[in-house]
Amino acid sequence: MTNTRFSRSTIAARIASLRTRHRQIDEQVSTEQKRTWRDSSILKKLKRRRLYLKDEIRRYEGLLVTLSRRGLPS
Repeated sequence: MTNTRFSRSTIAARIASLRTRHRQIDEQVSTEQKRTWRDSSILKKLKRRRLYLKDEIRRYEGLLVTLSRRGLPS
């Protein structure tokens, strides 16, 4: 693992990007679920990806909280 420093604004931008992608996948899941002939393998992959993004968002949000508690500069 590299010793890379991230600014709060960089982390916030990453979170925003992940949330946008999560919403897009959520819409794809909804669309797939409404279909008469659902493709369960596609649905499963989309749901797995959506969950992965949700977990990643939480990790970055936790990092922001940690940075805030330490009082590190932006």
